[in-house]
Amino acid sequence: MAKILIVDDDPDAREILSSRIKSFGYEVREAQNGWEAVECLKKYKPDLILMDIMMPKLDGYTACKIIKEDESTKKIPIIFLTAKELLGEIEKAFACGGDDYVIKPVSWERLVPKIKKFIP
Repeated sequence: MAKILIVDDDPDAREILSSRIKSFGYEVREAQNGWEAVECLKKYKPDLILMDIMMPKLDGYTACKIIKEDESTKKIPIIFLTAKELLGEIEKAFACGGDDYVIKPVSWERLVPKIKKFIP
Protein backbone atom coordinates (compact mmCIF):
# COMPACT_ATOMS: atom_id res chain seq x y z
CA MET A 1 0.00 0.00 0.00
CA ALA A 2 1.39 3.40 -1.00
CA LYS A 3 2.06 5.87 1.81
CA ILE A 4 1.29 9.59 1.83
CA LEU A 5 2.36 12.18 4.41
CA ILE A 6 0.01 15.16 4.78
CA VAL A 7 1.64 18.27 6.25
CA ASP A 8 -0.72 21.12 7.20
CA ASP A 9 -1.19 23.23 10.32
CA ASP A 10 -4.99 23.26 9.89
CA PRO A 11 -6.44 20.18 11.62
CA ASP A 12 -9.66 20.37 9.58
CA ALA A 13 -7.73 20.45 6.31
CA ARG A 14 -5.63 17.46 7.43
CA GLU A 15 -8.74 15.52 8.43
CA ILE A 16 -10.54 16.17 5.12
CA LEU A 17 -7.47 15.28 3.06
CA SER A 18 -6.66 12.25 5.18
CA SER A 19 -10.11 10.69 5.06
CA ARG A 20 -10.50 11.28 1.34
CA ILE A 21 -7.04 9.97 0.46
CA LYS A 22 -7.56 6.88 2.64
CA SER A 23 -10.75 6.20 0.66
CA PHE A 24 -8.54 5.82 -2.43
CA GLY A 25 -6.60 3.04 -0.69
CA TYR A 26 -3.51 4.94 0.49
CA GLU A 27 -1.93 4.76 3.94
CA VAL A 28 -1.81 8.24 5.46
CA ARG A 29 0.27 9.90 8.17
CA GLU A 30 -0.09 13.51 9.27
CA ALA A 31 2.21 16.28 10.48
CA GLN A 32 1.10 19.72 11.63
CA ASN A 33 4.19 21.69 10.58
CA GLY A 34 7.45 21.40 8.67
CA TRP A 35 9.49 20.30 11.70
CA GLU A 36 7.09 17.44 12.41
CA ALA A 37 7.32 16.41 8.76
CA VAL A 38 11.12 16.35 8.79
CA GLU A 39 11.14 14.39 12.07
CA CYS A 40 8.48 11.98 10.79
CA LEU A 41 10.67 11.12 7.80
CA LYS A 42 13.32 9.63 10.09
CA LYS A 43 10.99 6.65 10.70
CA TYR A 44 8.25 6.86 8.09
CA LYS A 45 9.25 6.89 4.44
CA PRO A 46 6.20 7.97 2.45
CA ASP A 47 5.88 7.58 -1.29
CA LEU A 48 4.55 11.15 -1.54
CA ILE A 49 4.24 14.28 0.60
CA LEU A 50 1.34 16.75 0.38
CA MET A 51 2.72 19.96 1.91
CA ASP A 52 1.10 23.24 2.91
CA ILE A 53 3.31 26.32 2.58
CA MET A 54 2.27 28.69 5.37
CA MET A 55 2.82 26.92 8.69
CA PRO A 56 4.26 27.90 12.07
CA LYS A 57 7.66 26.69 13.30
CA LEU A 58 8.88 25.70 9.81
CA ASP A 59 7.16 26.66 6.58
CA GLY A 60 6.65 24.32 3.65
CA TYR A 61 9.37 25.89 1.49
CA THR A 62 12.04 25.40 4.15
CA ALA A 63 10.84 21.90 5.03
CA CYS A 64 10.92 20.97 1.34
CA LYS A 65 14.46 22.27 1.00
CA ILE A 66 15.61 20.24 4.03
CA ILE A 67 13.90 17.10 2.70
CA LYS A 68 15.40 17.51 -0.79
CA GLU A 69 18.92 18.09 0.58
CA ASP A 70 18.88 14.83 2.57
CA GLU A 71 20.13 11.82 0.59
CA SER A 72 17.66 9.48 2.28
CA THR A 73 14.58 11.58 1.47
CA LYS A 74 15.42 13.67 -1.59
CA LYS A 75 13.58 11.41 -4.04
CA ILE A 76 10.24 11.63 -2.21
CA PRO A 77 7.94 13.76 -4.41
CA ILE A 78 6.36 16.80 -2.77
CA ILE A 79 3.12 18.35 -3.97
CA PHE A 80 2.44 21.75 -2.43
CA LEU A 81 -1.17 22.42 -1.45
CA THR A 82 -1.72 26.10 -0.79
CA ALA A 83 -4.02 29.07 -1.19
CA LYS A 84 -1.07 31.09 -2.55
CA GLU A 85 -1.71 31.41 -6.27
CA LEU A 86 0.80 34.13 -7.14
CA LEU A 87 3.25 33.25 -9.90
CA GLY A 88 6.22 34.10 -7.67
CA GLU A 89 4.99 31.67 -5.02
CA ILE A 90 4.60 28.89 -7.56
CA GLU A 91 8.12 29.53 -8.88
CA LYS A 92 9.46 29.53 -5.30
CA ALA A 93 7.78 26.16 -4.65
CA PHE A 94 9.57 24.58 -7.60
CA ALA A 95 12.85 26.35 -6.82
CA CYS A 96 13.04 24.79 -3.34
CA GLY A 97 12.49 21.30 -4.79
CA GLY A 98 8.72 20.91 -4.98
CA ASP A 99 7.49 18.52 -7.65
CA ASP A 100 3.99 19.92 -8.18
CA TYR A 101 1.55 22.54 -6.92
CA VAL A 102 -2.22 22.51 -6.25
CA ILE A 103 -4.25 25.57 -5.28
CA LYS A 104 -6.64 25.34 -2.31
CA PRO A 105 -9.47 24.71 -1.99
CA VAL A 106 -8.38 21.32 -3.28
CA SER A 107 -10.11 20.06 -6.38
CA TRP A 108 -10.09 16.26 -6.31
CA GLU A 109 -10.31 16.25 -10.09
CA ARG A 110 -6.91 18.00 -10.13
CA LEU A 111 -5.25 16.41 -7.10
CA VAL A 112 -5.94 12.72 -7.74
CA PRO A 113 -4.25 12.66 -11.20
CA LYS A 114 -1.24 14.44 -9.68
CA ILE A 115 -1.02 11.84 -6.91
CA LYS A 116 -1.29 9.05 -9.48
CA LYS A 117 1.48 10.68 -11.52
CA PHE A 118 3.88 10.07 -8.61
CA ILE A 119 2.29 6.88 -7.28
CA PRO A 120 1.12 4.87 -10.33
